[in-house]
Amino acid sequence: MIVRSANGKKRAAVILALTGGLMRVALKDTDDVLEYKLVKQTWISEDWEPVTFEFPLGVFEAIGIMPSGSGSHRS
Repeated sequence: MIVRSANGKKRAAVILALTGGLMRVALKDTDDVLEYKLVKQTWISEDWEPVTFEFPLGVFEAIGIMPSGSGSHRS
């Protein structure tokens, strides 16, 4: 997935754990593990900055699944 900070910075990451309103992710090419908390329907970084998450369709294609409504169908 892509983690986008409020300042526009993007970082590739993998979800390690998602439990309720707490998400732990590993950043690509680093040993860093970050935590994000869901506060009033907004994901917040450890520095209390809002973040959003993007899931490019290529990720779903790479693992052999597509989200519903993507307009693509495999037989």
